[in-house]
Amino acid sequence: MRQTLRTQAEWCARAQLILGVGLIVLLSSFVAFVYRPNSAKLAGMQQQIADKRRDLSSNRTRVQILPDVMLAVNEMRNRLERFDKKLPKAPELGPFINDITEVSHQTALRKWTVEPGVPARTDAYAEWPITLKFDGDFNGVFSFLRQAEQMQRLTRVKGLKLKSADSGKSGQVQVELSMNIYFSEG
Repeated sequence: MRQTLRTQAEWCARAQLILGVGLIVLLSSFVAFVYRPNSAKLAGMQQQIADKRRDLSSNRTRVQILPDVMLAVNEMRNRLERFDKKLPKAPELGPFINDITEVSHQTALRKWTVEPGVPARTDAYAEWPITLKFDGDFNGVFSFLRQAEQMQRLTRVKGLKLKSADSGKSGQVQVELSMNIYFSEG
């Protein structure tokens, strides 16, 4: 029985050693293949949560200024609508001359001539110089200039020469008006 007891004790010791080594291998495998990857994945997800919370906080801050931005946009839109000049895509010289001629007839101007120049192009737009020559009374010329300024077409007066007409009537003037019309060739 001694031999059997001793053999059983050795066998139990070996079994304990094998189970101990197996347990260490199992724990090591669990840590290496389950716990560490899941811990890294959990840490990554926690970092994503923290990043999303920061983004959410930042977006909430941005959203708080949205009413102010909308108010500013509406104000700029109103200012743009008040600026009623337009920049056509093509020169549209014929319609411009028709409009300006109609205004000249409304203001009783005489000896009306139009001398278009050569268009000059830039990166963003093109300008076309035009010289207008006409006669009329001072009040009619003044009215013509005001109405021409209020036209939808974007124009710029480059020069204005006014001199008294030799007609003998008081207030009669001869006018040479140099202006540019603009278009966007786009």
